[in-house]
Amino acid sequence: MQHQRIPMTVDEYHLMEQPFGYKVEYWDDHAVITPRENHVVTQLRVVARVVSPACRLVALDTSRQQEMAETFFAAFHDTVEFCDWNESHIREFADRSISGYFAGKRGVPHPASVMALAQDGSIIGLALLLTDEAGDVCLDLLCVVPAYQRQKIATSMVATAVNQLSVLGVETLSSVYHICNESSRDWHHRFGFVDVYDQMYIRLKYAWYRNEVWRRDKLGLFDGLDALKAERDFWLAQLDESSSFG
Repeated sequence: MQHQRIPMTVDEYHLMEQPFGYKVEYWDDHAVITPRENHVVTQLRVVARVVSPACRLVALDTSRQQEMAETFFAAFHDTVEFCDWNESHIREFADRSISGYFAGKRGVPHPASVMALAQDGSIIGLALLLTDEAGDVCLDLLCVVPAYQRQKIATSMVATAVNQLSVLGVETLSSVYHICNESSRDWHHRFGFVDVYDQMYIRLKYAWYRNEVWRRDKLGLFDGLDALKAERDFWLAQLDESSSFG
């Protein structure tokens, strides 16, 4: 995925609707739109649930780490997480991520982790869980290769893992998603994860609503403006006193 460059005048730039979570700048008569490097923490209360497997789910096989790295690359090579990265660097990151997981660099690999297999036995999805230094269980990586997305494979993998966590007495599972990855955000919310907002997210949310209220008022777009103002004020109230805006 590459950043966007949209030709426009500076006046058009100031009055454009800015996508939330992105950095929007003006360079050389173009609006330049780039994903920010921010993530949103989410938490799920662990409760056993019915699983309808969309494919074959199995425990992780450490001998297949290279295949797992290929699955990572296939799932993420054209997403906001790696905007403007070249292919070789994404592959290197995928290799480090998988090897680092099994080496325990981010926490202890959890036995509830699963991988999804196609009919030919190839890996098409991963749900890697770990226990971090604080003893909390986290969803470290969730991915499905593009050809198998939107077939409830991610849901099946995580539901299977959650059921194992429930048996073990784990009460909470945490995860994160990229602030600009709408598909990941929507999946987390549908599954039941609840966002835990930090001050950076709150500042970005307030700034977006503040700018959108100003923009619509400037353009005479008054329908729904009161609702936007209410959202702006809601996020302003969540800010720490140390946060300030001009």
